[in-house]
Amino acid sequence: MERRIKTAIEFLRDGQSFTIGEIRLENEKSGVIKVTGWSQYKNFANLTKQKSLRELEEIKALFYKMVKVSPDLRSFIENKSIEFNLYFDDYGKGSIGICSEKDKILAWEADLR
Repeated sequence: MERRIKTAIEFLRDGQSFTIGEIRLENEKSGVIKVTGWSQYKNFANLTKQKSLRELEEIKALFYKMVKVSPDLRSFIENKSIEFNLYFDDYGKGSIGICSEKDKILAWEADLR
């Protein structure tokens, strides 16, 4: 995994996104690292806020696991804000934003029960 993370950092430095396993990383010019994952649910109607929050926590856990094993990634994200995003894959047509978290502030993009 360390080699893949080093490759991701090079892409991020060049302003390109990079996918590692289940998540995509992006480095925005504003100093924000976007960490994005997609819901495992195939039917949007099955999503709830509770399920979405659990999936967002899984995205965060995967990212911090990468940070833990990679000193290079720890150094790269230093002094940057991290924004976590959960999307729904609309059957390959596009992605629908569900929710995001930045600076411990949760924002909902989808109206879920």
